[in-house]
Amino acid sequence: MRERMLYLSARNRGPEEEFEEETRTEGMIGILLEKFDIDLLEYCSYGRKTRLRPDPALKIHAVTPAPRPHTILRNSLNKLRGSSYHTDTHKALQNEIRHLCKNNDYSHVYITRGVPGSCVELISSLLPEAFIITDALYLESRHSEGKAAGKRGLSKRYHMLNAALSRRDERRLMNKTGLLLTVSEWEALSFKALSFADAGKVHVVPQFIDLDEYRFSKPAVKEDAVLLHWNMQTSQGKNTALTFLKKVFPLIKEKVPGCKCYIVGPEIHPEVAALANLDSSVQVIEDGSAVHEYIRRSKAVVASLREGCGGQLRILEAWALRTPVVTGQKSAEGLNCEPGRNILLAGTTGEMANQVLRLLQTPELGPIIADQAYRTLQKHYEAGNVRAKVLSLV
Repeated sequence: MRERMLYLSARNRGPEEEFEEETRTEGMIGILLEKFDIDLLEYCSYGRKTRLRPDPALKIHAVTPAPRPHTILRNSLNKLRGSSYHTDTHKALQNEIRHLCKNNDYSHVYITRGVPGSCVELISSLLPEAFIITDALYLESRHSEGKAAGKRGLSKRYHMLNAALSRRDERRLMNKTGLLLTVSEWEALSFKALSFADAGKVHVVPQFIDLDEYRFSKPAVKEDAVLLHWNMQTSQGKNTALTFLKKVFPLIKEKVPGCKCYIVGPEIHPEVAALANLDSSVQVIEDGSAVHEYIRRSKAVVASLREGCGGQLRILEAWALRTPVVTGQKSAEGLNCEPGRNILLAGTTGEMANQVLRLLQTPELGPIIADQAYRTLQKHYEAGNVRAKVLSLV
């Protein structure tokens, strides 16, 4: 007889983080359905809902809370911390969890990163015998420490306090959960360092994609074009795009006058769109269904060099579509990358322009890097290869 799992997911983050987490949730549920009947409970704080459809083994439940008033100080603190571990569980979500646990016999509970952290304690009290799996993905406290490094005064102290509180709650999380998943060995080591007693619970399940969704019947005809694809609604994403259009793309066009720049995504910041409209060689593509085709025809995909823009899943998409990627060390962190072999790295605007120009001016280089990247993807990030590990862990 098949066991039953409660899968808690959330839609309460920015567009790029949501894209990565939604893609991971859909892929993970597809794997877990081989072993479990699943009740998917979504916490839809912004009204976004899953693309999954119910079937006999999958029931979908959703909680969409009404906005709650906060004081200005509380808003500021929540924004500074930005951690899913510290968010108060909404009463409606608590009630739905209690209702489902009362009426179902769950052997396993899977909790994703975006779900309010107090859910772990609630589940532990309601289902003391259940095996709890937490898909933490990344270490929140390290992200807060990174923010503190660039701040001064009160803002720096807030971020340092946030990091300390995050570490405390991450230790609690490791203690309560039976299995904690991260996306890379680096993240896994960071979690293990927090609690040696619970280090054995930490395992790596990288971001992964289904290559069948990226197959085309005809090969692409490459053109002198570079493609930008990241979340441009955040301040980091907007500023990175503006910097590229103002400082990098002009350097590229000096050497390759006919080069085009494609900016793809459903939510382009108005400042980016306005600057793009001033240059006929820059095209904004808002049709989500056309993204893969534009990636395929471009000779280079640029993934943002800055934090807060997403990027890793975008890199994997470009690899799946056999287009070489130029990015920064931070965006590639955690991926199985070999600079110059399956990816090109840049740390400054000048280096970024030079790496893109290498791909535009050396026709044989792009296919070599793209082929090596595709092999890396097949070996480490293809859904079929991840499936066996996930099922063995649960």
